Amino acid sequence: MTDRHIFNDHTTLVVRSLKGLVGSHPYLSLIPSLKVVYRADHDPSKVSLICGGGSGHEPGTVGFVGAGLLNAGVAGDVFASPSAKQVFGAIKKVPSEKGTILIITNYTGDNLHFGLARLMAQSAGIENVELVVVGDDVSVPRSRGSMVGRRCLAGIILIVCKILGAGSTKNMSFDALVNLGRSSSSNMGSVCMALDHCHVPGRTGEWQIPEGRIEIGLGLHNETGVFNVAQPSEEEIIKRMLDLILDQDDPERAFVKFKPDDEIVLLINNQGGMSMLEMGAVADETLIQLESRGIIPARIFNGPFMGSMNMPGMSISLLNLTNVSEECGLSIEELLELIDAPHNSPGWPATQNMYPVPDHLARRKREEHFTEVDAEPRKEVSKGPKLIASAKTIQECMRIAAEDVIALEPQLTRWDTIVGDGDCGETCASGAHAVLKAIEDGVGSDGDVVNLFRELTEIIDDACGGTLGAIISIFLAGMTNALISSASSNPPPKVNAEFMGKIALQGLETLKQRTAARVGHRTVMDALIPFAETLASTGDLNKAAEKCKQGGENTTKLKAKLGRAAYVGERDDGKPQPPDPGAMACVAVVEGLAKACGVKG
Repeated sequence: MTDRHIFNDHTTLVVRSLKGLVGSHPYLSLIPSLKVVYRADHDPSKVSLICGGGSGHEPGTVGFVGAGLLNAGVAGDVFASPSAKQVFGAIKKVPSEKGTILIITNYTGDNLHFGLARLMAQSAGIENVELVVVGDDVSVPRSRGSMVGRRCLAGIILIVCKILGAGSTKNMSFDALVNLGRSSSSNMGSVCMALDHCHVPGRTGEWQIPEGRIEIGLGLHNETGVFNVAQPSEEEIIKRMLDLILDQDDPERAFVKFKPDDEIVLLINNQGGMSMLEMGAVADETLIQLESRGIIPARIFNGPFMGSMNMPGMSISLLNLTNVSEECGLSIEELLELIDAPHNSPGWPATQNMYPVPDHLARRKREEHFTEVDAEPRKEVSKGPKLIASAKTIQECMRIAAEDVIALEPQLTRWDTIVGDGDCGETCASGAHAVLKAIEDGVGSDGDVVNLFRELTEIIDDACGGTLGAIISIFLAGMTNALISSASSNPPPKVNAEFMGKIALQGLETLKQRTAARVGHRTVMDALIPFAETLASTGDLNKAAEKCKQGGENTTKLKAKLGRAAYVGERDDGKPQPPDPGAMACVAVVEGLAKACGVKG
């Protein structure tokens, strides 16, 4: 959990955030003193929908104010319910001829304050003000929560903000919308998990989840989870969450009835601190496991809906549309139309153009969304000119160099974490593992140096991502072309260290046409250029390896002029600058070659 923030005063943060929200969306307005966000184009002829709660859950709930969703959102302080005065102010600001529905999370403060606001509205002669209280969490057992009911998680956004918002826009009646909201709430199951608790600016406390453990069954306000367990695999995490929602044999948690062939909507919610990269993988694993249970969701939503500040966690919600349809007298198609209806709120994803789709696309299984190109068989050895060397020496050089790079991976990663983006170690190790696999598949076994470099170029290009992978691939491609040209001469040259040094120089010339990096720029070229020049002039692999090493180590004294490291500021912590990771990876390869050959010349 990080406790670092740009704005460290949570007492002023909420209003600043709301001002930023409405300033970015011209159809929204704000009452700063009441922290009420409302539609500037409010239509009093439709049912008004007001949702609210503590701040820190953004985009919920103020982020869902807009055409097709809420008429107003009321924000309390961080994790604190708004006052009745605030809610009553919202009711008066977005009046309705048909009635007003107050959509609230099932927490004590919200129940009390919104309930009081309803009484205040009735006392002021405002008719048809009703509460829709949403509780969708299934992790707390019935016996423990019997007095208070289920607490609210991210399902409130799908259940009422989106579905009821579209229903109001469609001019559904007040009573029908109240019934639809309550039915949707009772037929939604949600579970939250987190790797750690969140941190509120300006507050102190011991909220961390111990290293190596996770919690399942958390609330929205840093409440401890129902289950604190050693972190299992990602598959087991998703399985446990889905079991809590779907297990019909659990008398404590089977709040929602699920039957085979029920139409289900899936909502995956980012609690605030998860990367979208991981959230995509969460969605993939969830869909795999749902399909294994015979469930292909009718709609799938993945993103930030109802967060908990910067909590690194997520929640899964399943809405049973079949049950809602039976209870409310609306068809599945009508309910899906409400979910798909257009809107202009800041928070709900722009999904209105995703559905409907042709029938043959709408109900595809997960795997039917993926296509793949056919795997290419290993190419036959080129029938062009050849240059033959010892197959045993070739494969030994490849093996030792690759193993040395893999051994250096942790150090490369550490260095690149300081001066780059931290991926150099993994990139180089990936290439090295691919080389070892190629040796197993017979690469180099025929002793043909021309074909070896042709294949190495493809191997490195395929296995090594990033700039370094591209640089090495271009270098190898240049060497390949130089080898082809040399092999066509009569008589063909002898393959030795001096010859390969000259070939390396020609590869460098090809590379220099693609990059401005040279010696002194703190890149792989600081090691690669001295190596090639020394090998070409002396024919001594050991001397070339020594020059390569000197060039790599000398990068500790250089300021980067190219690559991501060029953007890194000067170190002011008194620690020495690490060497360039790409240059040191080159050193590992060259020293591996020298070790494998074990001879000069």
